[in-house]
Amino acid sequence: SQAGNAAMSNYRGQVFRRIARAKRGRANVRGATIVTLTIGPSGQLTGVGVARSSGSGRFDKIAVAQVRRAAPFPAPPPGAQRNFSFEFVGR
Repeated sequence: SQAGNAAMSNYRGQVFRRIARAKRGRANVRGATIVTLTIGPSGQLTGVGVARSSGSGRFDKIAVAQVRRAAPFPAPPPGAQRNFSFEFVGR
C-alpha cells in the first residue's frame, strides 16, 4: 500500500534525525568517518561499527558513541531497511 511505502521511506530519515540529535559537544577533529549500524525488529541497536576510519581513533569512537546514545530507535515498519551507513564529518 502507499501508506506502507511511505512509512518505509520515512524510516531512514527518522533514524538519521535521532542520531543527529544525540550529538554532544564538538570534536575538534578534521576528517570524516563512516559508521554502519543495524537495527533489530523492535528498534534495538544490534550492531554498530566503523566502516571507514577518519584516521583519528578518538573521532571514530565519538561517532560510534553518538549512534549508541541515539538507540533505541523506533521499531522499523515491515519491509523497511534496517542496515544503514552514516557519515560523520569533523571540521
